[in-house]
Amino acid sequence: MDPEITDPVTVMGSPAEAETRPAPPAATPTLDPETSLPAPVESTVTQACCGCAEAGSHGGGGTGGDTAPGYVYVLGRVHAVFPDLSVQHEFFQVADADGSRDATDADAFHRVLSAPENRYIARQMCYVLSVQGIDTYILEPADAAELDDLVEALRPVRDKRDLAVVVGTLGPIVPPGACQGLSVPLVRVEKIWSFDSRELIEAIDRPRDTSRKEFEKTARDVLDRVLQLNNNAGLDPTHRALNFLTVREQEIYRKTSEMRDGGYTLSGVEAGPSRLGSGSQTVITVVLSYTHRQTNVTEKWFVRVGLAGLFPFRVTPIQLYYSR
Repeated sequence: MDPEITDPVTVMGSPAEAETRPAPPAATPTLDPETSLPAPVESTVTQACCGCAEAGSHGGGGTGGDTAPGYVYVLGRVHAVFPDLSVQHEFFQVADADGSRDATDADAFHRVLSAPENRYIARQMCYVLSVQGIDTYILEPADAAELDDLVEALRPVRDKRDLAVVVGTLGPIVPPGACQGLSVPLVRVEKIWSFDSRELIEAIDRPRDTSRKEFEKTARDVLDRVLQLNNNAGLDPTHRALNFLTVREQEIYRKTSEMRDGGYTLSGVEAGPSRLGSGSQTVITVVLSYTHRQTNVTEKWFVRVGLAGLFPFRVTPIQLYYSR
């Protein structure tokens, strides 16, 4: 165990390893121990926060005036739902006029809502982020530009790894009647973009003497193992750090490819708060373990991620880890 990590979390390893999680920091809302989602809070919004004209009226996303915001950095898939029958009928009327064969499929939602003349409908819709197939958050755009990006995230995907990346602050639980009975937390979206796994992999400067085919296979394996983490709602500091590394840092893909060429397989990932964090900044140390396929010798590398606010950032480059 890294001597500088406090309360490490094993996020990937052998099936026999028990998963432990650090207690959430005081600055973030309490998490349900079974789902790792925010526990219900006493204060709730008084109206639907799904594209409503009062977007942003709920402040910085905390559960109370004296509570610091819970920052969210999460990967998932966006879909739209109707807040009421009036919006549903208006959408279908426009979709029928547009000649849509099936007005309920993802392509129709994206095509209709992205048309400039239908922006009035897009402003009324509820946008839901699902993580591993579970509806996890209702998304509220911080401004008009984010509404455009929310609609763009509805586009049909060509690969299961193509997800939306949402960065924002956690708000209260949305009332059950606001968006088709969903009672999940609200996230005020400060930034959202569509994560295209193919573009990411093609953009990585692969190591020399590694074929494109082999490198892409390695990169896809890394993506799959990180994206399949259980209960990753992007709120826990370790999950925020891992999600950031997955979509923003190429180094972990290059290192994994280099180790694979040397006969090593990625066998585990540990993440936990580092003692280097101080004041308002939390530093997460992510340790990657590689085990040789023939000798069973394990070599470890680590990278540190800073969490001082809304946007995570890399503190150190990936480097060899020495146990003490």
